[in-house]
Amino acid sequence: MGASTQNGKQQILTESGTNEVEIIEFLLGTQSFGVNVAKVREIISFDPKSITPMPEAFPSVMGMFILRDSTLPLIDLGKHLGVKRGEEDANRRRVVMVCEFNDLVNGFLVDGVNQIHRCSWADMRPLSSFISQYGPSITSSVTISKRNILLVDLEHVLVDIYPQTRLVYSEQDDPQHANNIAERHHERESAHIIIAEDSPIVRASVKRITDEVGYTNITFHDNGLSAFNEILAARNWARQESRSPREKIAAIVSDIEMPQMDGLTLCRRVKEELGVREIPIIIFSSLINEQMIKKCQSVGADAWSNKLEVADLVHILDKFALSK
Repeated sequence: MGASTQNGKQQILTESGTNEVEIIEFLLGTQSFGVNVAKVREIISFDPKSITPMPEAFPSVMGMFILRDSTLPLIDLGKHLGVKRGEEDANRRRVVMVCEFNDLVNGFLVDGVNQIHRCSWADMRPLSSFISQYGPSITSSVTISKRNILLVDLEHVLVDIYPQTRLVYSEQDDPQHANNIAERHHERESAHIIIAEDSPIVRASVKRITDEVGYTNITFHDNGLSAFNEILAARNWARQESRSPREKIAAIVSDIEMPQMDGLTLCRRVKEELGVREIPIIIFSSLINEQMIKKCQSVGADAWSNKLEVADLVHILDKFALSK
């Protein structure tokens, strides 16, 4: 019997920019892990007999399974993260979390689901030495009821398994940018961009792409609060000098899921609390869908892009950052 998370989704979708998130706590071995409830479509029982093995698959991919009218990959998340399971774990009733993000749907096998927690991004702690043993697939942690819950970067898991999901872009192959590349690069160099993104692999990929197309004047932040503080400093400078904050910052690109302050809260606070409406804010997230677009609009975002659509991000930056 499947257990839907739709009610949890509806709760979080009713509010935007509150710096709160709902996470599903699940188990791998004896350790608690978490993932944003917005990524989870449903939770179903695990039936080993329903799995069809795939030849030459990535080691953590168990095979394919049928869910209603779709055939989906099943990923053993514990195996992928290198979690050691004891004999007692083998007797647990394991479940499959069916997740959707970046327009991809996959099943993740876990050792059990505990409950949904509503918490603040401000309570999320960056990587520690304890978390680092699981590698870059863990972004942060939060303590709830004396349990240390590790937040899993499922996007990074899929990059390991499906190389085609890596962020890549070639301006030479982009029909919109086939001409006057050198001139465009020169124009981009003068645009100071702030990018807030907590995933090290995404930051590295975005930096490689932006460097290649000429956006070299970029400040990267691994959390929303740090980015907010830079924007606050630019706003204060602008007021003291009777200038526009856009002279300091041409555009802001922000992920949604980040420790300290999420991207929607960052956008709302910049537009409303700081009153900085002239700097365009672009939400760059794996969670972009029709419902999330409404949330982006509600906090005053100027544009949004799915993380797999890097060409769109370059086009959006050209539209907003170069049109002062």
